[in-house]
Amino acid sequence: MIFFFFKPLALKKQTFVNVPQLELEHFKMYEFTPEGLQTFMTGENGIKYAEKFIVKDINYTDKTPEYKANMKAGEGVYEKDVVLLENNVTYSRDNGFDFHTPKLHYDKKNAIAISDAGYTANIGNNTITGSYIKYNNKLNRVYSKNIDAIYQIQERK
Repeated sequence: MIFFFFKPLALKKQTFVNVPQLELEHFKMYEFTPEGLQTFMTGENGIKYAEKFIVKDINYTDKTPEYKANMKAGEGVYEKDVVLLENNVTYSRDNGFDFHTPKLHYDKKNAIAISDAGYTANIGNNTITGSYIKYNNKLNRVYSKNIDAIYQIQERK
């Protein structure tokens, strides 16, 4: 009889997707493998989800025995073996090669950096601009489209 006059409280069941697990301010993250330090990342603000890490003012370093690559950007998403960077991205290699682009897709597993948003690269005193860049860290090879290069020729002595 009580249910006739009073309706039981109906609870709505909800499923939450992408709920933040952790928020960090001014942080440093170290990723170690059996070979040693592999990834070093700093940021002003970071939000950790189950599958990804969103970072403001990201400074990301990928270090392997073969090379060391550093990437800086205003924003970054680190998900599995992929780092997506946006907002004034700077990519630097330990061999002196660097480039600047509005956005960058870095595949950590294959060691390949790709940008289809245009870029400006510097190699010593030489400057290259283009609409697309694919840089293979393992092979130290650059693939590019629509390039314009200024190459400084050295004088012979």
